[in-house]
Amino acid sequence: MIEITVPKLGLTMEKADLIKWEVGLGDRVTEGEILFVIETDKVTFEVPSPSEGLLFPLVAAGTRCEVEETVAYLAADQAEYETLLKEYPGVAREEKREEKAAGAGGMSPGSVKTAAITSEKPGTQRIKASPLARAMAEKNELSLSAIPGSGPGGRIVKADILKALKKSGSEQSGAEPAGTELLKQPAESIPIRGVRKVIFDNMYQSLQQSAQLTLHTEADAKALVSLRELLKKRGESPSYNALLVKIAASALRAHPAVNASVEENAITVWRQIHIGVAMETAGALVVPVVRNPDRKAIGQVEDDLRALIAKAKEKRLSPDDLMNGTFTLSNLGFADVDFFTPIIRPPESAILGIGRIMKKAVIENGQVVPGLRISLSLTFDHRIIDGAPAARFLKTIKDTVENPLLLIS
Repeated sequence: MIEITVPKLGLTMEKADLIKWEVGLGDRVTEGEILFVIETDKVTFEVPSPSEGLLFPLVAAGTRCEVEETVAYLAADQAEYETLLKEYPGVAREEKREEKAAGAGGMSPGSVKTAAITSEKPGTQRIKASPLARAMAEKNELSLSAIPGSGPGGRIVKADILKALKKSGSEQSGAEPAGTELLKQPAESIPIRGVRKVIFDNMYQSLQQSAQLTLHTEADAKALVSLRELLKKRGESPSYNALLVKIAASALRAHPAVNASVEENAITVWRQIHIGVAMETAGALVVPVVRNPDRKAIGQVEDDLRALIAKAKEKRLSPDDLMNGTFTLSNLGFADVDFFTPIIRPPESAILGIGRIMKKAVIENGQVVPGLRISLSLTFDHRIIDGAPAARFLKTIKDTVENPLLLIS
């Protein structure tokens, strides 16, 4: 028998919300299969099974848990599972309550049992649903496979059936009911919690507690594109983000006052340079941090970025991956954005926004010729950095973009 606990994802992590069970009571799982999802104030993380066995959850989805708290057991076989049922009889109470509700609703135990059997076809994956939900689905000719479950481990419960029935009725009726043309009805309610709550609070704090000003400029991107092609020929394939992180790190080393934060009643200039790169994952903004890019070759910066991107996609980012940034880079070039006004990530003093590399007509030696341009937007906290030093910092970035061979010389 194996204890399943809430993992400690970072040095500062103390608690997490268990927001979803991917498997339910008594389900057989394989090693590496995702058991549940936790959410801290920084990341969402999928917790895999350490071995094969039968899952026995102890806490419901939505529970606030301590780090290393036991939230489930993994039974090696049916005998161990039966032992757990005897030791924790309360785990099955919800099922018994719903069975009782099914009887009170005019359904005999026999009909509930029949519904449980006939709602799944032989050879298909078992659908997790309460007896009452199965009976209601059977009575109303609903397919359980088409109904998302909101209970523990994605289990379908009575409320999910009622929601499906309401949706089915509105779809069949077609036109909106008379008198509702002027109403504003919600399609979805999204709780502000976890990572979204952090974004919610940080963006508000950023605009409320700093004096933000944005400077915009354009740089000739021809040399930057050529450098990337040159590195590809040498067997390297750095992304533009890796090059830009390295460029920003070089500029921060030349302008240390930008690599600063307000700490209580003092401006702290940081010795280390740690650059966060904004990216989207599962509908939320995360900013994993590349450590000390000023001391690394471009290839090493690219490796760090790829590792962070992979962890973000697989929901494996830890709080340590997101902490102690000193500067942030946000690149919206992939979305064909030219200029935008990025918002500072507290408690940092500045953020660099990157637009797309675009073809433009430019003037060289008095002649109009085709060129490549990239937009750069620097938002800075005017309480910490004055306009002229910020402009010089941005010019250093522009000059390095236009002469990037300085990075590898």
